[in-house]
Amino acid sequence: MSEEGASAWAKAGEHSPLRERARCPFCGSTETELFSLFGQQLLTAQYYCNRCHTPFEYIKGDEVLEDAKAKLTSPEE
Repeated sequence: MSEEGASAWAKAGEHSPLRERARCPFCGSTETELFSLFGQQLLTAQYYCNRCHTPFEYIKGDEVLEDAKAKLTSPEE
């Protein structure tokens, strides 16, 4: 997929297939969502796995900031 296609995909509210989403350490699923920008350490964020229903911490990177931005700009369900 081209960079332009990935950008259009991201604007549509989907995660770009060019980057890895936070992977659940318990079941390996990428069906995860950002729960909190702050974990027990400054360098971690909290995620929730929608497949095994387990919260976990993930080391912050650019993808965490993208998830937080998407969560803030998406309409509440």
